[in-house]
Amino acid sequence: MHIQSIPMWEGSSNNYAYLVVDEGSRDAVIIDPASAGEVAPVLKDQIKDGKINLVAIVNTHHHWDHAGGNNKIVIPLSLSLSPLKVISANTIVQLAKPEFKGKPVIGGKDCEGVTKTPKNGEGFTIGEINVKALYTPCHTQDSICWFMEDKSGKAIFTGDTLFHGGCGRFFEGTAEEMHTALNKTLAAVPDDTVVYPGHEYTKANVKFAVSVSQSEAVKALEAFADKNKETQGKFTIGDEKKHNVFMRMDDPEIQKATGKTDPVEVMAKLREMKNNFKLNQVNSVDLMRRGRKEKMTQQPLTHGAPGSEVSGKDQILEIGASVTQDFAPINKICAHLNAFHVYAGEGEGDGDGDGNGNGERRSVEANHYCTHLSGEVRQCLIYDSPTNPARLIGVEYMITRRLYEKLDAEERKLWHSHDYEVKSGMLILPNPTVPDAVWTVAETEEMKEVIGLYGKTFHFWQTDRGDELPLGMPVLMGSFTADDQVPWDKVKERDERFGVDTQKKREARKGIESVDIHEDADQVWKKK
Repeated sequence: MHIQSIPMWEGSSNNYAYLVVDEGSRDAVIIDPASAGEVAPVLKDQIKDGKINLVAIVNTHHHWDHAGGNNKIVIPLSLSLSPLKVISANTIVQLAKPEFKGKPVIGGKDCEGVTKTPKNGEGFTIGEINVKALYTPCHTQDSICWFMEDKSGKAIFTGDTLFHGGCGRFFEGTAEEMHTALNKTLAAVPDDTVVYPGHEYTKANVKFAVSVSQSEAVKALEAFADKNKETQGKFTIGDEKKHNVFMRMDDPEIQKATGKTDPVEVMAKLREMKNNFKLNQVNSVDLMRRGRKEKMTQQPLTHGAPGSEVSGKDQILEIGASVTQDFAPINKICAHLNAFHVYAGEGEGDGDGDGNGNGERRSVEANHYCTHLSGEVRQCLIYDSPTNPARLIGVEYMITRRLYEKLDAEERKLWHSHDYEVKSGMLILPNPTVPDAVWTVAETEEMKEVIGLYGKTFHFWQTDRGDELPLGMPVLMGSFTADDQVPWDKVKERDERFGVDTQKKREARKGIESVDIHEDADQVWKKK
């Protein structure tokens, strides 16, 4: 078994794709080839030189930076796809069938272009390499770790479930699920199995680890990370049990640091502490402030809330609370979206003052900071600015069409669509100073998710009209649905501040398929 690491997006997300080759048959698979531009040339050269016979793409989970390159990696139809032998009696992984058209993708059910999803424990072979799927749901519900073994040794490809010295965030799962994934499923793998994670995160992970453990194993990992740029494939499952604090729930030192003894509670607290760890906490707002501070300070905002400046005592309390208190709900925020909301009330600031609702409706820029409550429900805090001091002006809830259609007809009228916002390029995911090409891929994947959602939004602080406090009743908001509704001067001014181009985004999103909008949605634009 020969394993070649292919670094992707070095200096930003630091991903790895892995080319696994059976040296006898030359059969090979490529694991998580998300950056097609960096992976495809490697594959092309080796296929051309006869070094490999590429039989499949394999994914560890559906996130765009792991499965987002599947449809761009073209396996030539002329390749000979030999059947993969069955490990378990009921395996469904067979890649020699003509209907796969030379491009089989093996992974979780939500992976881009997936053609086969094995059951837990099922597998296949790559030449003489035995492969087995180990389900490890938590980071995503379709997370799979791939255990491989031949006469030369054992390896496991862990995606974003297990990193050297750390683990992935619990985006779609619970502490109990991660505890099971790491300390039951993966801990049961032979200790001499070499670990190949999805990212180069070791330096950041070990900074946190030394804050909760001073074991010799953790110190040794820290020393290795300091001296080596790449650490993938340098440690085994046995090593992780010694130096990975997320695999040491029974360690008295870890229990003391977390104040917990129950393994699941230790896992939950440890992840929370890691999320809040200041040396590693970088969010899009921090990055944007760092990269575009000058432009952002030009935003014409009226932050002059009445009252004196924040006192020294309150500032000290604020600093102390940020270190000692638990802000778990806020720490679950995983996306910053920027768009414009429209006042939905009949005649509410529609521009011409006649109360008939036919003129240009009043709109306001909205910075959404969103949390996923489930795979079908999101909630967003809406601020008037992405920089402090920012005022909380509203909230938005987003749901899938499946949930939307379960609502009664009158309730459905309160919700708006996102199809136009996405396709027009108006809805943006502000770029936190990573390479534009990388961020465009991330943003496009997010827009594919958002385009089919329905939103229900209320604003309770009308800062756009100069209110110094949130006055009156909350106001229902809607979204734009056509070009002739949009105040393009506002959009242009927003684009200049964020360094984006709405029209270019419109072009880039032509490939995103529009959705059929329910007739009850977007009542703000429909005649009563």
